[in-house]
Amino acid sequence: MTLHHAEAASHFPMSSEHVASDFMALASHMTACQRSRGHFFTLRTAMQTLHAVTAPRLVTTGAVLAACSLALLGLGLLTLA
Repeated sequence: MTLHHAEAASHFPMSSEHVASDFMALASHMTACQRSRGHFFTLRTAMQTLHAVTAPRLVTTGAVLAACSLALLGLGLLTLA
């Protein structure tokens, strides 16, 4: 340990309680991360990606869907005539 590290260590004394609480916080975080990657992780990721792509363009997405629906309806009516 260099002199600089020794000086820094003397300013921040560590107790076993402090280390134990840090360890428990890390264990809790790791458990939460493992749980979040459960059975539906792929589906949730796909839905979040779809939402991220469509949300900023909500009006445009709706207009495109309406136009496609009308075009398909028009084609269907033309085939019946």
